[in-house]
Amino acid sequence: MTEPWTIEETNEYDKLFRTCLTFVGQKIEQIFFYLDEDDIDFTEQPNEYGKSLLNAIEIKISGQTYCLGNFFFGKNYNGLNILVGKTTDFENVEDKKPVVYPSEIVGRQITNTVIYWTKSNWGKYFVPQEIEFRTESSFLICSAIEVNNGEVNCPLTDEILIVENELGLKKFRLGEYGIGKNERYVFDSLGELLENEKNIS
Repeated sequence: MTEPWTIEETNEYDKLFRTCLTFVGQKIEQIFFYLDEDDIDFTEQPNEYGKSLLNAIEIKISGQTYCLGNFFFGKNYNGLNILVGKTTDFENVEDKKPVVYPSEIVGRQITNTVIYWTKSNWGKYFVPQEIEFRTESSFLICSAIEVNNGEVNCPLTDEILIVENELGLKKFRLGEYGIGKNERYVFDSLGELLENEKNIS
């Protein structure tokens, strides 16, 4: 990192850790994608391994609506974040409409959430690359990568990729498949993250 974390940035990362922890034991009630009428199969770009979206998604958990997407704040932050509110509170979705996404994870109790971090392209610090929701029988991973023609075009973008199958995770080395192979890291707390940032080369 070129400069110390601002209070805003420190608070945002800490809030992300705490938000993900509060989801454990709760159920995802609905997921919304913002799509045009001609978007086929819940994706804005053809992608057999997942759903490629240009805007954040909405997740309704225990009656509360959250926006999960790529957000920028302060001097350094980039990557995924989860904010209370609708996508339209944070992004311009133009004429797109919210569409209910029929994920297998809907209605199931969340047993674990994991944030996978990667090194930033703009400084010596980590950013949230993937956020994973797990139940006993299903999972959903949101990633800040852009996929074109079945290949990763850019690892850190303002787009979002939704993956719910092991083939997609292995193909793009997302989440646990990126640990030790694709610069993915898991930290249990903000303190652990900041301690590891001291050693980024």
